[in-house]
Amino acid sequence: MLSTSSGGIGLAASGARAPRRESALVTWLDGFLSEELRQAPLEERGRGRVVAGAVCSSILMAAVILVAIHLAKLPGGYLVAAIGTPVGCAGALLVLRKASSARPAALLFCSIMASAFILLCLYEDDSYLATHVIGMMITVLAVYLLGPRRGLVIFVPLLLFIGVILPIYRGSSGYEPRPLTEGHAWVLHILAALSLLASWAIGWLYTSARDATQAELEQDIQARREAEAKLGELHRTLLSVSHQAGMAEIATGVLHNVGNTLNSVNVSVGLVIERLRSSRLSKLALATELMHQQSADLGTFLSADPRGKLLPEYLSTLSAELIAEREALVTEMQRLSESVDHIKAVVSMQQRHAKLGGMVEQVPVPQLISDAMRLHATSFERLGIEVQCEYAEVPPILVDRHKLLQILLNLVSNAQHSLVQSGTPDKRLAIRVGLRAGGEALRIEVADNGVGIAPEHLPRLFTQGFTTKKTGHGFGLHISALAAAEMKGRLTVASAGPGQGATFAIELPVDGETTLPPGPSVE
Repeated sequence: MLSTSSGGIGLAASGARAPRRESALVTWLDGFLSEELRQAPLEERGRGRVVAGAVCSSILMAAVILVAIHLAKLPGGYLVAAIGTPVGCAGALLVLRKASSARPAALLFCSIMASAFILLCLYEDDSYLATHVIGMMITVLAVYLLGPRRGLVIFVPLLLFIGVILPIYRGSSGYEPRPLTEGHAWVLHILAALSLLASWAIGWLYTSARDATQAELEQDIQARREAEAKLGELHRTLLSVSHQAGMAEIATGVLHNVGNTLNSVNVSVGLVIERLRSSRLSKLALATELMHQQSADLGTFLSADPRGKLLPEYLSTLSAELIAEREALVTEMQRLSESVDHIKAVVSMQQRHAKLGGMVEQVPVPQLISDAMRLHATSFERLGIEVQCEYAEVPPILVDRHKLLQILLNLVSNAQHSLVQSGTPDKRLAIRVGLRAGGEALRIEVADNGVGIAPEHLPRLFTQGFTTKKTGHGFGLHISALAAAEMKGRLTVASAGPGQGATFAIELPVDGETTLPPGPSVE
């Protein structure tokens, strides 16, 4: 198979080499940066890379210029500048290793370059160097690394020196420009070529950083738009159904639960994308390319060449890493699938109850309670609330499903708020279902070990507008009590006092016809 598709393999390997070279260069430049800079946004990280690359380039340029100066026999000022400038600029690398921003190192580097340029022009009275392209390279560096405004710190002195100070200095001192020898001209041409190359590299790094930033922003914006569109569509659907059914409380619970689950979905998607981006498949392509290069005598390569001897073990290790990587991705996708299934289940449950209210029907109460608890399941898990369900064998009852569900959602929500406000580490919520003595009424209890209720508040608890919550409106329990009465039942509450929790109980006739005696609403 390898021999029949060698052209395709060679093309793929060739196409993959360029990104690897770029990645290697970027990784090498990142080695000069502090940990904060390596974690900084792409634009700031790009500045740090340019500073590191510019300093390394200045050292390389100095080596080339030193040779040229020696051959051209230029004065000692050029030698001092060629040695001193890269040594001073190397200090910028030390700043990069410590700073959280690239600007201090950039300012130091540009200042040293500009100072060396100005001083050498003055000391050697070199009018050719004063108008050299290296001045433009220093300006480009300053503008990119420091920004247009901060770059004026470097640009203005250079501008004044070249356009004003140096001509005035020459005119007042009476010096004649240094004659341009052949060796001097060669040095200037070499310096110009290196400056142009450095300017191109700066432009390339800037464009790469800008494109990478733009691509990342476009991905984020597109993903956000898609998520907002999907969430908006879900929101509109749920609001429409809840409006038709008069189930605003259900819609709120569904949106809250789906929103929490979508956070898990986003986390899972982000992890999967990150793992795919950092996949080790590129290493397999590299090993394949190496084997392809040695295909003419692969046996000798594997047995005699040091690289070939390491290749089987390398492939074995890589295979294990890829298997582990696949298992991690499969696990994350399973979590993602579970989250999506949970969203589907919640929406399906909401749709099952989205019928016109006011209709009495046979309702299996434990199933209805399970639906109500499902809307709060994610919140309970996140808040560390332990839920205990105790259901006795009870028959379905004739009741308005929506009114009962509204009461349950209200009571469960109040219990959750009470548990969170109490701050107790052992948060417990109990749901109990059974029949009263005689079997004529069904009793549902919602009990918690939260903040409890003060004795003086108990008589007023179901009164319209009364609430102990800072952000409450005092309508929930009042409406719930009215709904229970409309279903010929009653809503009661019991509490031993502050810090002792509370128990709310709904009692409803099993046959839907018998009206329970009002009795006290507070126990």
